[in-house]
Amino acid sequence: MRFMADKVPLSVLLPDRLDSMAERVKSKMCEDEQVGGMKLAWGFVGTEIFNALKSVLDCDLLEILAKGWAQASVLADFADSGRHPPGERSVVELGAHDVSRELHPVIAITVGSCPCVELKFTFTVTANIGGVRLSILDGHIIGGDLGEAWAAGQLSYEGMPLHSAANSKKIGLPGEFGFTSPGIAIPRIGLAA
Repeated sequence: MRFMADKVPLSVLLPDRLDSMAERVKSKMCEDEQVGGMKLAWGFVGTEIFNALKSVLDCDLLEILAKGWAQASVLADFADSGRHPPGERSVVELGAHDVSRELHPVIAITVGSCPCVELKFTFTVTANIGGVRLSILDGHIIGGDLGEAWAAGQLSYEGMPLHSAANSKKIGLPGEFGFTSPGIAIPRIGLAA
C-alpha cells in the first residue's frame, strides 16, 4: 500500500499574526494623498492583506522544494531521452542538504477611486533535508520520499522582516509524496537542445 503525503502549504510557516503589517501598509498607501486623507480601519486592512498573503502562499512546500531539486546537476542527465529513454524509471538519492528559495508575492489593493497600490513582499523559505529519494520518469520528478526535514519561513516587506523567523516543527513525511503528472520537469542543463 502506498501512502501519499498530504500537501504541506507554505502558509503554515507564517506566524499566527503580523502586528506590524498594518503600520507598514498604512505608510505605503498614505503616499497617495487621497488615501492619506481617508479615515480607514488600518488594523482591518492589515488583517485582510495578511489573509491574502496566506491564500497566495497556499502552494505546496514539497513542490517548491522539488523545483529546487530539479536544478541539481546530478539530475541533468535524466532530462536527456537519449540516455534515459521514455518509460524508464529511475531513483536518485540526494544526501542531507539545505534548500533556500525566495518567493515574491504581490498583493494589489484598491481603496475607493484611488489608483491600485501593489505591495511586493519577499517570503524566504529555508529547508533542512535529512536526505531524499526522488523517482524520475521521462525527465520529470514524479515523487519520492524524505528523511527527516524541517523548514522555516521569513516574510519581509521592502527589505524589513515583518516577524522573527518562524521555524516550523521538524516534519517527517511518512511514506511517499507524488506530483500530478507529468511531474516537475528537470531542465536540460548543459545539454544540446
